[in-house]
Amino acid sequence: MNIVTDTHALLWWFTDSPKISPRASEVFKKSEKGENVVFIPTIVVAEALSIFDKKRIPFDFRRLFKKIVESENYVLIPLDVPILKKLIDLKDISELHDKIIVSTAQYLNCPLITKDKTLQNLPYLKTIW
Repeated sequence: MNIVTDTHALLWWFTDSPKISPRASEVFKKSEKGENVVFIPTIVVAEALSIFDKKRIPFDFRRLFKKIVESENYVLIPLDVPILKKLIDLKDISELHDKIIVSTAQYLNCPLITKDKTLQNLPYLKTIW
């Protein structure tokens, strides 16, 4: 299964947080075994760096980034023209980071791992939590 992740889900998985749902945890476990590919919008990595810089969640950003870059089961997805085209049409999401993440999921035609109820309630987006 291919899937896109948002920032909280990725960080909670990476830090073994009890905040991650069992269903989301299972998706990440399968990716660690090579059964899933988790696509990570670059904005998610930028948000993770911001969280690290602000010390809101204690984790090793360099280790997370290295794991993502070196893994075949985590793939960084840059913000580029096709995703920007999807972004333009999203009028019902006000937060820019969320727009980029949702646009990435739409472009890749993948479900999104997210705890965000606003995103979970979008009729055109399949989510996992």
